[in-house]
Amino acid sequence: MNPFNNFRDYPILPGDVLILEGVLNKALKERNLSTSSEEADQLARRIIKLYQTGVREPDQIWEMIRTI
Repeated sequence: MNPFNNFRDYPILPGDVLILEGVLNKALKERNLSTSSEEADQLARRIIKLYQTGVREPDQIWEMIRTI
């Protein structure tokens, strides 16, 4: 029996954090944003949400946040 009901129930492991951090850093650099800005916080939330809904490929996440 799987104790997880959906992707949001799965933990984000250290390797996953590195992937998500890489996508965020790329987005911040492209937009010339500080890591402490409200925009950076919103981007980080969006990236994590995409990951938790099942989008696991960094390139796919990147393409999805580029339009935000």
